[in-house]
Amino acid sequence: MRDIAPSPGRLKERWHTVRTYGGATAEQRASLRRRRLMESGLELFSSQGYAHTSIRAVLRHAGLKDRYFAESFTSLDDLMAALMRDIYEEQITRCTEAIATDQPLRDRARNMIDVITGLPLEDPRKGRVKLTESLGAGPLTARERRLGLQRMSGLVDSLLREGLHDPRIDPTTLSVAVVGAVSEMLLSWFNGVLDISREELVDQSLLLFEAITEHASATSRE
Repeated sequence: MRDIAPSPGRLKERWHTVRTYGGATAEQRASLRRRRLMESGLELFSSQGYAHTSIRAVLRHAGLKDRYFAESFTSLDDLMAALMRDIYEEQITRCTEAIATDQPLRDRARNMIDVITGLPLEDPRKGRVKLTESLGAGPLTARERRLGLQRMSGLVDSLLREGLHDPRIDPTTLSVAVVGAVSEMLLSWFNGVLDISREELVDQSLLLFEAITEHASATSRE
């Protein structure tokens, strides 16, 4: 009997049957498994701590078999780095929106500080991971943290440049100082070291920003 080649439509149908399961492609299923691992990592890192979390614990919490961790991540540090990347992406997106208004400089700075201090309260798990647990992870997480802080410094830099015109003053350097100081204030507040309200934290952070900008402006007029 002569072989009859299947029509292109039949080939496409067979390929689709092989490549999908339960209505999802292999790539979609892998993406869903990655998301489940990240959700479990966020939950466990924030509740029991990074140092007390194992790959097996993450897999068990996610309801996945052992082989699926390596499908998305090389290590727990890699998983933590992915979480930090997402957390900073959300923060930077919202901060960018907060300062993209026609309001005076002071109000836009306050908007950004309000976002930064509000996010840890919206999801305390993300707050703990970003401010506390990420500090005990490895080099991949440290890199994401460094990149996140650099991007935040870039936003502050854009605000500082609006009012500083003295060539002796470097807004980039000052922006690093502002972000570093506010980050430490936020960490101390989140951990209970600073016994103040969120509004007081916002006010104090804004005063720091204003102190730098006003002093720099006064210096430029001398």
